[in-house]
Amino acid sequence: MEKKTYNFGEKTEEYDTKTKEMIPVWKSPKYMESKSKAEDMINSGKYGLSEADFWILMNRTQTGKMAYTGLIISHNGCLKINEVLDNKVKPDKFTLDKEGYAGSLVYTYCDEDTYEVGEFNSANGKNAYPYAMAFKRCFDRVVLKKSKLAFSGIYSEVEAEEFKKQEVEELTEKAKLLEKMQLLEIEKGLDHEKILTKLGVKSDIELTVEQIQKTITVMEGTK
Repeated sequence: MEKKTYNFGEKTEEYDTKTKEMIPVWKSPKYMESKSKAEDMINSGKYGLSEADFWILMNRTQTGKMAYTGLIISHNGCLKINEVLDNKVKPDKFTLDKEGYAGSLVYTYCDEDTYEVGEFNSANGKNAYPYAMAFKRCFDRVVLKKSKLAFSGIYSEVEAEEFKKQEVEELTEKAKLLEKMQLLEIEKGLDHEKILTKLGVKSDIELTVEQIQKTITVMEGTK
């Protein structure tokens, strides 16, 4: 049977609240992986999930594009998944630490195959119900780990903003390194396309931060 594909609200352009204009979209490899995994989960019919249970995690890059960097699943979607898991989340495996660490309220989950925590503090949330948020964060993390969704760039809605901050930092670092790499290429008369071919990629999009850093190190040692 042919695999059904889903859009998840994709567009060719997204509105940038900072510049007040539409900017082009870039789909990261992590987003494409998360999309494929979500489609498989929906198409299986096992979990009762629909396209409406997911939406796109996106953030603006320094290159002037809106990056799709993963998918977010609703807390309700996590509840649906847990209902049919062979190794369901067990309520009696949660413990609460009111003191936590670094001023956080922390729930810990531990059973025979999964260990996870869920924290809440003033730095990662403004919710008026900290106990509920810490518990939901821990619950969703356990479900995403047990269902393997956590390994495919799919995040829970209760911590999407936290991941968004991390993605912005990663994309900003990559943009700065790419600029440095391109300046070195000009300075040393190197062919960008030949470098990409040697690294086994077809475009800058596929380059990892580590690959760029190593290439810069090699360039800087080239006379």
